[in-house]
Amino acid sequence: MATIIGSDSLDPYVNNFQYHKNRQKFQGQYNRPQAMVWAKNAGFVDESGDTVGASYPWGTEGKDFIITSDHNRSAINVDKMRIENRVRMVNGNMRSYHTADKVTINVSWNLLPSRAFQEQVRVDTEGNITGTTPYSQEPYLSSPVSEYTADGGAGGIDLVEWYNNTIGPMWVFLSYDAPQNFIEGASPYEMLKHYPHRHQMFFSSFNYSVEKRGLYDMWNVSVSLEEA
Repeated sequence: MATIIGSDSLDPYVNNFQYHKNRQKFQGQYNRPQAMVWAKNAGFVDESGDTVGASYPWGTEGKDFIITSDHNRSAINVDKMRIENRVRMVNGNMRSYHTADKVTINVSWNLLPSRAFQEQVRVDTEGNITGTTPYSQEPYLSSPVSEYTADGGAGGIDLVEWYNNTIGPMWVFLSYDAPQNFIEGASPYEMLKHYPHRHQMFFSSFNYSVEKRGLYDMWNVSVSLEEA
C-alpha cells in the first residue's frame, strides 16, 4: 500500500491549487512545486486570469496521482521527436508532410529513500499531512511524522507501486520555466508556482536498484516516458 494516502476526493475547482501549494516543502518567493506529478487523469486546467493554462490533477493522492520527489533527482531530459514524412522532389528540394511533435522524457533518482515517510501518512483535502498511527496522550493526537524524502514527494516504493498499477497511458504534469510562461496578459512569474506543461505518456522503461539498506533503503531509480 502507498505510503501517502489522500483523504477524500478533491474538487478541482476549489481545492487543487491550495492542495498542491500546501504539499510544497520549500515555499520561497515564488512557491515553486515539485517538478513532476504522475496522474491517471488529465486534471483541471485554469482557463482564466493570470494562471490561464496552469493544470492540476484531481482525485486522491496515492490513488489517482502521486507527486514525485526532487530528492536527488537528475535533470529531466525532454527530447522532442518530430513525426513527419520527408521526400526529396524531382527539383532537388525537400518536402515535409508533418504529422505531430511528440516528446520523450528520461529522469532518474540517485539514493532516493525507499519511503517518503516513516509510516503511512494521510493528506487532507487542503494538502496538510498527518501520521496515521495514534499515540496515547490526551487529547487524542496523531503521531509526529518523520519525513525521509527532502520534500515529502514519493519514495521509491511509491514509484514502483505506481508503475505496477499503470498499464497504459498516464498524464505527466511538469513545472518548469518556458516561453509560454510569458504569454501576453499574464504575470511573467505567476506560472512558476503551477504546472503549465501536461503530456499523456507511456512508460518505456522502469528500473531500480537497492543501493543501501538501513532504517530505510536508498534506491537508484531510472524512468523513460514516451508521449502517447
